[in-house]
Amino acid sequence: PARRDHAGAWIAGPPRDTNRPHASMALEVVYSRIILVRHGHYERIGDQGDTVWGLTALGRRQAVRTGRRLAQLLDAAQGKFEGLFSSPWPRALQTAEIAAHELHIDRIKVKPYLHEVLPIIDADRVAEFGVHPGLPFTTAEERAVTVKQIEKVRERFFRAPRQTSVSVIFTHGNLIRYLVTHALRLPYEAWSRFDCSHCGITELRVYPEEFEALINYNDTGHLPPSLITTA
Repeated sequence: PARRDHAGAWIAGPPRDTNRPHASMALEVVYSRIILVRHGHYERIGDQGDTVWGLTALGRRQAVRTGRRLAQLLDAAQGKFEGLFSSPWPRALQTAEIAAHELHIDRIKVKPYLHEVLPIIDADRVAEFGVHPGLPFTTAEERAVTVKQIEKVRERFFRAPRQTSVSVIFTHGNLIRYLVTHALRLPYEAWSRFDCSHCGITELRVYPEEFEALINYNDTGHLPPSLITTA
């Protein structure tokens, strides 16, 4: 099993016996650490749409606390810091900007493919996954567009690692849930079985040999109950 050495690095295999020959040749396991943050609470004003809707006062408070939690996580992180990445949509980018201020980081890398994606509801798989209340069924074309975007995100962030690194991505609930279902080898239609809170923190790790692991999901421990919202 994997374990940590005195410096905190993950080491493969059982505890090292320094009395045995070749004991110093233990293999260090590298991984990509992908921290996914859903945007904060936002206001849906009329029919202005996703490219306009921004954070509410509540969402900004959530983002501040999230930035402070990320500062703790990054202070303890190992490996190369790849940076802060964000969806271009205002509610995610504003969350990233507020968190970046708490982190004392000036640059946010905005990626157009990190915007929200459609919820996949397959009419032929209702018996397996049910129907999320109020959502229409997805056409084959809509599913293909959604899957193409998920694959674009995975091509960028989920490659087999050559060194240990950490990336923080500010994005949206559906995309986060699709990345989680893929890591768990579940159909994308299983997304609706996962709730996703505003400013919840999810962590996935990618190891060599295309092994992926869910480390935590939708962590809201940095938010008091009065600041936890969803939908």
